[in-house]
Amino acid sequence: MSYRDLDVEKAKNYVLERTDLFGGSGPAGLNSRELLRTELDGDGYVNYIYRIWDDGGNSVILKQAKPFLKAFGEGVYPLPVDRSASEVDIMKIRSAIVPQFVPEVLHVDKENNLYICEDCGHLGIMRFGLSHGRRYPFFPKLMGEFIAKCNFYTSEIFVDQRVHKELGIRFTSPDMSLVMESILFQRKTIFAGLDSDEEPDPLHKAASDFFWGRREVRLELLKLRDIYMKKQECLVHGDLHTSNTMIEGSRMKIIDMEYTHMGPFSSDSGYLLGNLVYTYDTWFYHEDWNSEERARYRGEILGYIKGMLNEYFRVFTECWLRDAKDEFKEYPDYLEALFLTHLREVCGFMGSQICSRIGAYVETPDFDVLADTLARNKARAMAMTTAYNLIMRRNGVSSAEDITDIVKDTAAFFLEETGDTGLW
Repeated sequence: MSYRDLDVEKAKNYVLERTDLFGGSGPAGLNSRELLRTELDGDGYVNYIYRIWDDGGNSVILKQAKPFLKAFGEGVYPLPVDRSASEVDIMKIRSAIVPQFVPEVLHVDKENNLYICEDCGHLGIMRFGLSHGRRYPFFPKLMGEFIAKCNFYTSEIFVDQRVHKELGIRFTSPDMSLVMESILFQRKTIFAGLDSDEEPDPLHKAASDFFWGRREVRLELLKLRDIYMKKQECLVHGDLHTSNTMIEGSRMKIIDMEYTHMGPFSSDSGYLLGNLVYTYDTWFYHEDWNSEERARYRGEILGYIKGMLNEYFRVFTECWLRDAKDEFKEYPDYLEALFLTHLREVCGFMGSQICSRIGAYVETPDFDVLADTLARNKARAMAMTTAYNLIMRRNGVSSAEDITDIVKDTAAFFLEETGDTGLW
């Protein structure tokens, strides 16, 4: 049987015929379903993913790459199917560095552009948990360690110079890189006009037009794009956000690594923390909690941002002191310079992440959870204002608190301008 184009039934049959992951189970003993863009499954746009399980509670995830984006269908924007093999390779590398944070790969089939891994669905998707006010006290420590170690141990500070260049070659995918280089820094992207057949909300469009109409911010985004494209410091995840963060208590797994490439230390932290900023902004407008509860939760989110950055610096420093090459280790002032640059780039990339999502007209579950249209548009406008300030004020920051101060100060200014100071 050909398995080049799986569906729900074929995925189940594939597992039965090509693996022994479920022992002697027959077709009647297995269940399968496709993961869709829902709160239960996530908001993936690219691949076909299936959960297969038996009646005993055992389950796996099968992920197949097809030569196009799932969200747009065949023939709209072609993608290389070998991205599946690259994802498996980077999962193996990161498993050697931080095995506790990477799903275990159970089966690989390059011919059919798929792999099977452990099912981490029991941990829950962080993005939707944040939308409902769930707390993640271990997040800063877990994520700070994940990013710091993945950055350090794939950088030239640790690996042989030749190996570092070979890693860059192995994980070079122009088609995948083009996606992020386009959507993060430019309004007219490769997906322009494909996101929705519906006209955007007029107030949302007005806020987006105002942001993109500012020449000074477009200029700074070009500078950030230059950093993103040309800095080759370490292997970065490339699409690290709260939908790709599966977390419950002190356990966390990071998924969807197909955008991995050689890039700046700062890009993953900036992309992820930008996601947290607009989560923070939405919590001025949630109706389920009173103002005191909302303020307390917003404070926790800002704590996640500061805590993650500070944990990143702590873990990276530990790795440096223990494992950096001698030519780096003897210059601690170089490490200090790296950290200052890191903070400022993170600040800018946070802003670019926000404008890439909110400045476009794409599904954004963080805002869509707000039922009131006016509240949703105000939250979006606050986020776009925050993006502007993060980008334009990035070169003045020197601590994690400086970044969260920009977020807080922008929110206070916005609420005063809109006459909503009571929401503070």
